[in-house]
Amino acid sequence: MIKVGMELTLELDRENKTESFKTKIADYSENKIYITYPVGSESNRVIFLLKEEELFASFTVKETGNAYLFRTKVLGQMKNKIPLLILFFPDEEQLMKIQLREFVRVKTGLDASLKIAGKYFPTVTEDISAGGCSIVNRYAQIKKGELGEVLLVLPFSSQDYLYLTITCRVVRNFEKKGVHLISLQFLNLSNQEQQQLIRYTFEKQLEYRKRGMNEIN
Repeated sequence: MIKVGMELTLELDRENKTESFKTKIADYSENKIYITYPVGSESNRVIFLLKEEELFASFTVKETGNAYLFRTKVLGQMKNKIPLLILFFPDEEQLMKIQLREFVRVKTGLDASLKIAGKYFPTVTEDISAGGCSIVNRYAQIKKGELGEVLLVLPFSSQDYLYLTITCRVVRNFEKKGVHLISLQFLNLSNQEQQQLIRYTFEKQLEYRKRGMNEIN
């Protein structure tokens, strides 16, 4: 799936700040990838990563357009004509499919439950799209970068209720009008699940337009 010359995007959290970097795969072997030194997406400066430092990496397969995310860590350095970093690369079944396109986000308070490290955190959503959602954070121990599952209950205009359990990643903690919120990125969505989410957000848009409300982001 990965190839020499393929571009990787790295996400690193330092001092509660997320930085994004670009790099390329110079070589790979079983569970290892050798990359050029990453350059900041905005600063255009080379970043030096520490051994054992953990981060997320993502890439896109040009042939299919599918994008994937994985958790990795720095295994070491390799002295070559061009110095390289060695990152851990998981087995393909551990790669998480992500959505790159932007979806319409609508404000709505859905019943939800976030599961992280075996613990459940009942909550409600602030908004939702086919790519992610924001939920109310009543629990200080939920940190950015954590992986888990979110259970969502989607009520449709047909009076049917759909229960979705979606793999997710915590991508942001923030405050809005005095309410602490968490932004979740959906991972490994099936085409059916994505279409169900798109249908739900479309129904909410129609509902808000009929009521003359502006609840679309």
